[in-house]
Amino acid sequence: MKINLLDWRWILLITLLPLLAGLLFGGSVRLHGLVRYDEKYFTPQYQEKYAAPGMVARALAPALQEADETLLAELQGRSHPSTFQTGPSMIFIMLWEQNDPYYTYLYFDMDSYRRYPYYIEPVQGRWVVTTADPYYYLRSGEWLKFFTPLAIVWWLLATVTLLGLWVYRLAARMREAQGR
Repeated sequence: MKINLLDWRWILLITLLPLLAGLLFGGSVRLHGLVRYDEKYFTPQYQEKYAAPGMVARALAPALQEADETLLAELQGRSHPSTFQTGPSMIFIMLWEQNDPYYTYLYFDMDSYRRYPYYIEPVQGRWVVTTADPYYYLRSGEWLKFFTPLAIVWWLLATVTLLGLWVYRLAARMREAQGR
């Protein structure tokens, strides 16, 4: 009986699995991005009204304070707007970070002392506010901070497992050769 040390097709599949998962994530998010925004919010009127990130940031503060769902939907420009933390104690604090293409503005709830970062990005000639959803993580590159260490751990575990399997099968082959 011949013992095959390792099947290279399985090794290739195990090696490529993190890359396939990354491609699946990126592809599904990009596919959803095709229907993410509502065209009614991208007319010349809206493009002029929200032509800079600061215009969106200034309009967001009263929308959060008054829980104005119509204005929040307009600021997001999305087909299915996200829900934001709202309340009369929400205030605008500052521009927190600029990370192309995103501007991160910080808002603060004076009652609960919680901070809320909102991300503003250019889309179809205007600026929109977005939350930290999969689309944001893909476009900003933040997903790599999660994916890269996970892929490295996967490859290390796969290497150790495959090396152990190879040693086990090599030992079995040697035992078989000695038994003859």
